[in-house]
Amino acid sequence: MQVLEKNKKEIEERALKMSEFLRMEYLENCLKKFTDVEILRYCYSELSRLYERNVMYTEAIKYIAKFQEVAISPRDRLQAYIREIELLIKSGAYDRVEYCYSRLAQSATPKEIYEIETKIITLYKIEGQKFEKTNKNSLAIKVYEKLLKLVKDSEKTEVKKKLLVLYKKLGRVRESLEIERELGRII
Repeated sequence: MQVLEKNKKEIEERALKMSEFLRMEYLENCLKKFTDVEILRYCYSELSRLYERNVMYTEAIKYIAKFQEVAISPRDRLQAYIREIELLIKSGAYDRVEYCYSRLAQSATPKEIYEIETKIITLYKIEGQKFEKTNKNSLAIKVYEKLLKLVKDSEKTEVKKKLLVLYKKLGRVRESLEIERELGRII
């Protein structure tokens, strides 16, 4: 597909007239042609959004990471990191979430760190509930085990109760007995 447009406004107008998959191809071609930061920022963020909408999380993560490289303001960069963490959780790359968070924590203020931690906990809870509703119990266990490391003591009991139910459903006797003992000490 040829790119005849010369500025961001023309690119946006042409992209809006296309279907999603054609738009993805067109924006990728724009990335090859242009070096203007504004155009790159638009293309990267739009591609990330389009790939996420089509449940192609690895591609969405790739483009949001590229957006971080060309982000001008610290606020844009922070928002891009948060989106990357969200996409990593949705894609099931939980170990990479920890790495991304540690990178982010180096440059964020304590208030921003608290907001990010809260957002991560919320995203894990949503993901766990989604897996529970669809009876993907082993995936829900992975999510709740990650969540258990992040939540404060007041919320740990709730997460442990969910893990106990899931362990019993999957016949993981040893783990369920261990959680029952821990819950017995708490209650």
